[in-house]
Amino acid sequence: MGLIFLFSCTDSKKEAVFFTADLADYIVDTLYLEKDTLTRSLPQGFAFLEQNGQSFLFGVIGRRMYQYSYPSGKLEGTVDFEIEGPDGIGGFISGSLITEDGIFFISDQKAIVHTDFHGKVLDRFPLPNVPEERLAVNFSVVNGNRMHYDKENRQLILADVPFVLKEPNMAYEDWVWRYDLENRLAEPISFSYPEIYSAYYDDPELGLYSHIFLVMENLHLVSFPVTDSLLVMDGKTTHWVGSKSTIPLIFQKGKADQDGNYTIFSPSWKTSRYKWVIFEPMTKLLLRYIDIETKVLESGEVHNKSSFVLHNLDFETIGELFFDNLQIAPSGFTTPDGYYFKLLNPASDDVEEYVRVVFELP
Repeated sequence: MGLIFLFSCTDSKKEAVFFTADLADYIVDTLYLEKDTLTRSLPQGFAFLEQNGQSFLFGVIGRRMYQYSYPSGKLEGTVDFEIEGPDGIGGFISGSLITEDGIFFISDQKAIVHTDFHGKVLDRFPLPNVPEERLAVNFSVVNGNRMHYDKENRQLILADVPFVLKEPNMAYEDWVWRYDLENRLAEPISFSYPEIYSAYYDDPELGLYSHIFLVMENLHLVSFPVTDSLLVMDGKTTHWVGSKSTIPLIFQKGKADQDGNYTIFSPSWKTSRYKWVIFEPMTKLLLRYIDIETKVLESGEVHNKSSFVLHNLDFETIGELFFDNLQIAPSGFTTPDGYYFKLLNPASDDVEEYVRVVFELP
């Protein structure tokens, strides 16, 4: 189980327990999802939905949707969305979100396209206009950013993530947007990059933030790659909470090389980096993903050390779980039975494997 540290309290509060362990210690079983002949790889994340008394997993890669029965893992069907025409969703999809009300696609950096589960377009919403000083807009789900949907208020939250951080971006604030689908209005959720990031311009890893919205708590969390705290916003106040690995981290900036009229951005694959945050609803835990270290062993084998720093909803740090992100994908999906992570080296080409993790904490 690893190390356990006990902190005694002099008052009546329950003592806090911090622990370290391997993520593999919490794996309870494996879900196998079959692939058809047109499928090279399945997504890391799925949406668990119930329809007509049955349970399904829905996942999207590009313009293709997969539907699986759950927990059997049987492929029930696929839908290939059109590029053009009245039901076209565009040629470049930079993100999608599956909800019980249908699927939302970010299309060609121009629109949000809302579809049903059969490939029919239900509506289109223009993306928010951003000023020229933003440079190159990039509404997407890269770096662990996810869209969020508030069904009751018909609102969609999506992130504009820089390809690389540039100096003009330091004065920019309108990174995340709340889109009122009913009234077709968008308003920004604003925050600034900390000043330390002026040292990480032109790095395609160490200049990317990650945002998550906790609907029930009405909280926005932002994780920055070299900052050992999380930015917490509730619409009225903004504050920082500690979210630090127990392992010393080494941040190494990448390079930007000019090749004619093109700039080639090369991140350091060895660098440490704080990444995104996952919310696990069964245990109400926040998991902050950290890529700690990647190195080549004498045998030539590449080895990675990653972890999740665990927080409760009071933002107390309660533990750290370690894993290899070359073996276990660092993002996944939730079901009523637990959280699933994709195994990256499946034993068969015919199926993909997802391990179910149940957090039974001390």
